[in-house]
Amino acid sequence: MAARRAARQPTRRFGCGPRLMGVGVGVAALLVLLLLIASTWARGTLQRIEQNDPRQASAQAQSGAAVASLQAPFNILLIGVDRRPDLIEGVRSDTLILVHVDPAAGWAGMLSIPRDSVVNVPNVGLQKINTAYAYGFNHAEEIYGPGTTPEAAGGALAAETVEGFLGLKVNYIAEIDFQGFERVVDTLGGVRLNVPRPLLDPAYPSADYGYERLYVPAGLQVLDGATALRYARSRHSSSDFDRSRRQQQVLRAILAEVRARGILNQASLLPALVEDLEQSVRTTLPLGDLNTLRGLADLAQRLEPDRIVQLSINPNDVAVVQEIGSDIYWDQGDLSLLVARFLAGPEGSTEVARVQVQNGAGTPGLAGRVTEHLRSQGFVMADATDALVATEQTQLIDYGSHPQTLERLAALLQLDGRSVHRSPPPDAPAAPYQADIVLILGSDYRE
Repeated sequence: MAARRAARQPTRRFGCGPRLMGVGVGVAALLVLLLLIASTWARGTLQRIEQNDPRQASAQAQSGAAVASLQAPFNILLIGVDRRPDLIEGVRSDTLILVHVDPAAGWAGMLSIPRDSVVNVPNVGLQKINTAYAYGFNHAEEIYGPGTTPEAAGGALAAETVEGFLGLKVNYIAEIDFQGFERVVDTLGGVRLNVPRPLLDPAYPSADYGYERLYVPAGLQVLDGATALRYARSRHSSSDFDRSRRQQQVLRAILAEVRARGILNQASLLPALVEDLEQSVRTTLPLGDLNTLRGLADLAQRLEPDRIVQLSINPNDVAVVQEIGSDIYWDQGDLSLLVARFLAGPEGSTEVARVQVQNGAGTPGLAGRVTEHLRSQGFVMADATDALVATEQTQLIDYGSHPQTLERLAALLQLDGRSVHRSPPPDAPAAPYQADIVLILGSDYRE
């Protein structure tokens, strides 16, 4: 086991900058493609694409919750699935992207999850996160009961795994297989892509389970479905994190193509696209519900480029605690910070600070209770601990520059100005490890 950055705090880069990407992201592409179906007369297609979520008690409960949730923020897990019928290794998920949508505020975000991330998979234990879909697919009825389809079970177990890993609820699941991805791109006539640097992969997996050479030159070009898929999936040309960036770039290019060509108004293309999606897409979004379709249509029309946030789990934002071969173990504290940034939205603060509560009041369990209370209010919390010395006055100390978090804490805890320090006072304890703001509870603190 190789430990990385164990002796220092990991680098954190939460500025919006390049993460506020132009012309859409995966969620918008998915919504637009689903709207292509919804805008046609093929109601039967909607029913074939929609599938029940085996995590729900019943299809009726699922549908009822769905309509309400399209008025409030919700999360969709996008799963890219390699399910060739002759696949020797079995069906597997190759891409996992969590999409967060806030309909009222009119913004969306996308968080890419590397497939080599080691997580706790329900019913399995610690495994790479892409194990979840395959295990659910192969044990559908064993996990979720008689009548559960392999695709539904694979998506459901992947969603449960992501929920445990990120601490976020996955409301809906959307799966697309790679052959369908190719067909959609070809039906659109290809996608225009500006490749920033040449991509050379001498060992790209071929359809006959061998390897082939892949080369995509730099520059603006139109990629067909097969090339776009290879560009998005290649792993040997660079890192898995660059691969996540390329996947999101291709999704954005698809949406740009749909918008630029006015596909929704080209009746001649709709039947072909509907057929592509019918063969390749499965989702738990209640597409048969008229209110849901109206909500999706409204979202697709209102999503603007500057209202879309793009993030990924990568070593710049989340420290790698251990790496064993290709297995990656992420720092959970840093991951919590990234999730907080993900939920903050385009107008949210780029400031994400970890808060530690220290018990200087001598009241047993006080720091732990306050920590849980602050966590429930959306703050990112470090483990509670005892203060070095007992104190009478409660102190809130910022060890960096986190004015917005400091202000929120002071208001919530109703602390006056004498207790709030924008920088450490001369008698303040040394800065704690992996905490940005410290709340020292004194004997004057009242729960």
